[in-house]
Amino acid sequence: MPHPLPGGSGTGIGGPFGALLDGAAQAPFLAGLMVTERAWLDTLADVEPEGALAALLVPVVGPAEGALRARRRRVALLVALADLGGVWTLAEVTGALTAFADFAVQTALAAALEDAVARRRLPPATCTDGGGFFVLAMGKLGAGELNYSSDIDLICLFDETRHPPGAYADIRQGFVRVVQGMVRILSAQTGEGYVLRTDLRLRPDASVTPVCIGAGVAERYYETLGRTWERAAMIKARPCAGDIAAGEAFLDAL
Repeated sequence: MPHPLPGGSGTGIGGPFGALLDGAAQAPFLAGLMVTERAWLDTLADVEPEGALAALLVPVVGPAEGALRARRRRVALLVALADLGGVWTLAEVTGALTAFADFAVQTALAAALEDAVARRRLPPATCTDGGGFFVLAMGKLGAGELNYSSDIDLICLFDETRHPPGAYADIRQGFVRVVQGMVRILSAQTGEGYVLRTDLRLRPDASVTPVCIGAGVAERYYETLGRTWERAAMIKARPCAGDIAAGEAFLDAL
Protein backbone atom coordinates (compact mmCIF):
# COMPACT_ATOMS: atom_id res chain seq x y z
CA MET A 1 0.00 0.00 0.00
CA PRO A 2 1.48 3.41 -0.92
CA HIS A 3 2.72 5.62 1.92
CA PRO A 4 2.86 9.42 1.62
CA LEU A 5 6.13 11.26 1.33
CA PRO A 6 6.62 14.80 2.65
CA GLY A 7 4.91 17.14 0.27
CA GLY A 8 1.92 14.91 -0.42
CA SER A 9 3.25 12.61 -3.13
CA GLY A 10 3.21 8.86 -2.75
CA THR A 11 5.55 5.96 -3.32
CA GLY A 12 4.97 2.41 -4.39
CA ILE A 13 7.26 0.91 -1.76
CA GLY A 14 5.72 -2.00 0.12
CA GLY A 15 6.88 -4.25 2.94
CA PRO A 16 8.94 -3.07 5.92
CA PHE A 17 10.32 0.02 4.14
CA GLY A 18 6.89 1.37 3.22
CA ALA A 19 5.59 0.99 6.75
CA LEU A 20 8.47 3.07 8.06
CA LEU A 21 8.20 6.14 5.84
CA ASP A 22 5.65 8.12 7.84
CA GLY A 23 7.51 7.59 11.11
CA ALA A 24 10.98 8.11 9.65
CA ALA A 25 9.83 11.41 8.12
CA GLN A 26 9.66 12.84 11.64
CA ALA A 27 13.45 13.04 11.49
CA PRO A 28 14.29 16.22 9.50
CA PHE A 29 17.36 14.68 7.86
CA LEU A 30 15.46 11.62 6.63
CA ALA A 31 12.49 13.74 5.60
CA GLY A 32 14.79 15.83 3.42
CA LEU A 33 16.28 12.72 1.87
CA MET A 34 12.82 11.38 1.08
CA VAL A 35 11.98 14.56 -0.80
CA THR A 36 15.27 14.60 -2.70
CA GLU A 37 15.20 10.88 -3.48
CA ARG A 38 11.47 10.26 -3.93
CA ALA A 39 11.95 8.95 -7.48
CA TRP A 40 14.61 6.50 -6.26
CA LEU A 41 12.36 5.40 -3.40
CA ASP A 42 9.73 4.41 -5.97
CA THR A 43 12.21 1.95 -7.49
CA LEU A 44 12.58 0.09 -4.19
CA ALA A 45 9.19 -1.62 -4.35
CA ASP A 46 9.66 -5.35 -3.74
CA VAL A 47 13.47 -5.01 -3.62
CA GLU A 48 15.35 -6.55 -0.71
CA PRO A 49 17.61 -4.05 1.10
CA GLU A 50 20.68 -6.17 0.34
CA GLY A 51 19.94 -5.92 -3.37
CA ALA A 52 19.34 -2.17 -3.13
CA LEU A 53 22.67 -1.74 -1.35
CA ALA A 54 24.52 -3.84 -3.92
CA ALA A 55 23.12 -1.66 -6.71
CA LEU A 56 24.55 1.42 -4.96
CA LEU A 57 28.03 -0.12 -4.87
CA VAL A 58 28.45 -0.80 -8.60
CA PRO A 59 31.31 1.14 -10.24
CA VAL A 60 30.64 4.78 -11.07
CA VAL A 61 30.58 5.74 -14.75
CA GLY A 62 31.53 9.36 -15.38
CA PRO A 63 32.47 12.10 -12.87
CA ALA A 64 32.87 10.66 -9.38
CA GLU A 65 31.95 13.61 -7.18
CA GLY A 66 28.27 14.07 -7.98
CA ALA A 67 27.68 10.33 -8.26
CA LEU A 68 29.20 9.65 -4.84
CA ARG A 69 27.13 12.36 -3.17
CA ALA A 70 23.95 10.97 -4.67
CA ARG A 71 24.83 7.44 -3.58
CA ARG A 72 25.74 8.62 -0.12
CA ARG A 73 22.24 10.11 0.28
CA ARG A 74 20.62 6.89 -0.88
CA VAL A 75 22.79 4.67 1.30
CA ALA A 76 21.99 6.85 4.34
CA LEU A 77 18.26 6.57 3.66
CA LEU A 78 18.34 2.86 2.90
CA VAL A 79 20.41 1.98 5.97
CA ALA A 80 18.33 4.19 8.27
CA LEU A 81 15.08 2.55 7.16
CA ALA A 82 16.52 -0.96 7.48
CA ASP A 83 17.87 -0.03 10.92
CA LEU A 84 14.71 1.62 12.25
CA GLY A 85 12.55 -1.22 11.00
CA GLY A 86 14.71 -3.89 12.58
CA VAL A 87 15.35 -5.41 9.14
CA TRP A 88 19.11 -5.33 9.70
CA THR A 89 21.09 -6.12 12.82
CA LEU A 90 23.58 -3.65 14.25
CA ALA A 91 26.41 -5.55 12.57
CA GLU A 92 24.62 -5.35 9.23
CA VAL A 93 24.01 -1.62 9.66
CA THR A 94 27.64 -0.81 10.46
CA GLY A 95 28.76 -3.25 7.78
CA ALA A 96 26.66 -1.48 5.14
CA LEU A 97 28.00 1.93 6.14
CA THR A 98 31.54 0.53 6.04
CA ALA A 99 31.00 -1.09 2.65
CA PHE A 100 29.89 2.23 1.22
CA ALA A 101 32.89 4.02 2.74
CA ASP A 102 35.27 1.47 1.17
CA PHE A 103 33.50 1.92 -2.16
CA ALA A 104 33.67 5.72 -1.91
CA VAL A 105 37.39 5.73 -1.06
CA GLN A 106 38.21 3.38 -3.94
CA THR A 107 36.09 5.43 -6.37
CA ALA A 108 37.63 8.73 -5.28
CA LEU A 109 41.12 7.21 -5.42
CA ALA A 110 40.59 5.92 -8.97
CA ALA A 111 39.43 9.38 -10.09
CA ALA A 112 42.40 11.08 -8.43
CA LEU A 113 44.87 8.60 -9.94
CA GLU A 114 43.40 9.10 -13.40
CA ASP A 115 43.74 12.87 -13.02
CA ALA A 116 47.36 12.58 -11.81
CA VAL A 117 48.30 10.39 -14.77
CA ALA A 118 46.55 12.76 -17.19
CA ARG A 119 48.60 15.63 -15.73
CA ARG A 120 51.78 13.50 -16.06
CA ARG A 121 52.43 13.52 -12.35
CA LEU A 122 52.62 9.71 -12.27
CA PRO A 123 53.52 6.99 -14.82
CA PRO A 124 50.57 5.83 -16.98
CA ALA A 125 50.76 2.28 -15.58
CA THR A 126 49.75 3.64 -12.18
CA CYS A 127 46.10 3.64 -13.26
CA THR A 128 46.20 -0.11 -13.86
CA ASP A 129 48.61 -1.50 -11.27
CA GLY A 130 48.33 1.21 -8.62
CA GLY A 131 52.08 1.73 -8.46
CA GLY A 132 52.13 0.06 -5.05
CA PHE A 133 49.91 2.78 -3.56
CA PHE A 134 47.43 1.65 -0.92
CA VAL A 135 45.05 3.10 1.63
CA LEU A 136 44.76 1.66 5.12
CA ALA A 137 41.39 1.93 6.85
CA MET A 138 41.89 2.67 10.53
CA GLY A 139 39.71 2.84 13.63
CA LYS A 140 35.98 2.25 13.12
CA LEU A 141 36.39 1.99 9.36
CA GLY A 142 39.12 -0.62 9.71
CA ALA A 143 37.02 -2.64 12.13
CA GLY A 144 33.82 -2.39 10.08
CA GLU A 145 32.11 -0.39 12.85
CA LEU A 146 31.19 2.90 11.16
CA ASN A 147 28.13 4.71 12.46
CA TYR A 148 26.04 7.39 10.75
CA SER A 149 28.18 10.34 11.86
CA SER A 150 31.65 8.76 11.77
CA ASP A 151 34.47 10.36 9.89
CA ILE A 152 36.96 7.97 8.31
CA ASP A 153 40.58 7.60 9.40
CA LEU A 154 43.00 6.72 6.60
CA ILE A 155 46.74 6.18 6.21
CA CYS A 156 48.09 6.42 2.66
CA LEU A 157 51.37 4.68 1.77
CA PHE A 158 53.16 3.31 -1.27
CA ASP A 159 55.67 0.53 -1.85
CA GLU A 160 58.78 2.47 -2.83
CA THR A 161 60.53 -0.70 -4.01
CA ARG A 162 58.19 -0.66 -7.05
CA HIS A 163 59.93 2.46 -8.36
CA PRO A 164 63.51 3.43 -9.24
CA PRO A 165 65.38 4.64 -6.11
CA GLY A 166 66.15 8.01 -7.67
CA ALA A 167 62.48 8.63 -8.42
CA TYR A 168 61.28 8.45 -4.80
CA ALA A 169 60.78 12.18 -4.29
CA ASP A 170 58.88 12.64 -7.56
CA ILE A 171 56.72 9.56 -7.05
CA ARG A 172 55.93 10.58 -3.50
CA GLN A 173 54.93 14.06 -4.64
CA GLY A 174 52.69 12.53 -7.29
CA PHE A 175 50.97 10.35 -4.70
CA VAL A 176 50.65 13.33 -2.32
CA ARG A 177 48.65 15.07 -5.06
CA VAL A 178 46.57 11.92 -5.50
CA VAL A 179 45.73 11.84 -1.78
CA GLN A 180 44.82 15.52 -1.83
CA GLY A 181 42.54 14.94 -4.81
CA MET A 182 40.93 11.91 -3.21
CA VAL A 183 40.24 13.79 0.03
CA ARG A 184 38.79 16.74 -1.87
CA ILE A 185 36.33 14.46 -3.66
CA LEU A 186 35.29 12.85 -0.39
CA SER A 187 35.24 15.82 1.97
CA ALA A 188 34.52 18.99 -0.01
CA GLN A 189 31.23 20.59 1.02
CA THR A 190 29.02 21.44 -1.95
CA GLY A 191 25.36 22.24 -2.48
CA GLU A 192 24.81 18.46 -2.45
CA GLY A 193 26.65 18.06 0.85
CA TYR A 194 29.76 15.90 1.22
CA VAL A 195 30.55 12.22 0.89
CA LEU A 196 32.68 11.44 3.97
CA ARG A 197 34.72 13.54 6.38
CA THR A 198 38.27 12.26 6.06
CA ASP A 199 41.06 12.36 8.66
CA LEU A 200 44.69 11.58 7.74
CA ARG A 201 46.26 12.41 11.11
CA LEU A 202 46.91 8.82 12.17
CA ARG A 203 49.83 8.55 9.72
CA PRO A 204 53.37 8.32 11.13
CA ASP A 205 54.54 11.60 12.69
CA ALA A 206 51.65 13.49 11.11
CA SER A 207 52.84 16.92 12.25
CA VAL A 208 55.90 16.78 9.98
CA THR A 209 55.25 14.17 7.29
CA PRO A 210 53.34 14.62 4.01
CA VAL A 211 49.98 12.90 3.56
CA CYS A 212 51.64 10.00 1.73
CA ILE A 213 55.01 8.38 2.46
CA GLY A 214 56.82 5.18 1.54
CA ALA A 215 55.79 1.96 3.25
CA GLY A 216 59.40 1.29 4.18
CA VAL A 217 59.66 4.69 5.86
CA ALA A 218 56.48 3.96 7.81
CA GLU A 219 57.72 0.50 8.84
CA ARG A 220 60.97 1.95 10.20
CA TYR A 221 58.99 4.59 12.09
CA TYR A 222 56.80 2.03 13.84
CA GLU A 223 59.85 -0.12 14.60
CA THR A 224 61.95 2.64 16.15
CA LEU A 225 59.88 5.70 17.10
CA GLY A 226 56.22 4.69 17.06
CA ARG A 227 54.36 5.19 20.29
CA THR A 228 52.40 2.37 21.89
CA TRP A 229 49.01 3.74 20.85
CA GLU A 230 50.21 4.13 17.25
CA ARG A 231 51.26 0.50 17.12
CA ALA A 232 48.04 -0.60 18.84
CA ALA A 233 45.99 1.29 16.26
CA MET A 234 47.28 -1.17 13.66
CA ILE A 235 45.22 -3.93 15.30
CA LYS A 236 42.17 -2.60 13.43
CA ALA A 237 44.01 -1.59 10.26
CA ARG A 238 43.16 -3.17 6.90
CA PRO A 239 43.82 -2.14 3.29
CA CYS A 240 40.60 -0.76 1.81
CA ALA A 241 41.64 0.77 -1.52
CA GLY A 242 44.44 0.81 -4.05
CA ASP A 243 46.96 -2.03 -4.22
CA ILE A 244 45.41 -4.36 -1.62
CA ALA A 245 48.25 -6.90 -1.89
CA ALA A 246 50.84 -4.21 -1.13
CA GLY A 247 48.79 -3.12 1.89
CA GLU A 248 48.51 -6.67 3.19
CA ALA A 249 52.26 -7.16 2.75
CA PHE A 250 52.90 -4.01 4.79
CA LEU A 251 50.65 -5.17 7.63
CA ASP A 252 52.26 -8.62 7.55
CA ALA A 253 55.68 -6.95 7.91
CA LEU A 254 54.46 -4.94 10.90
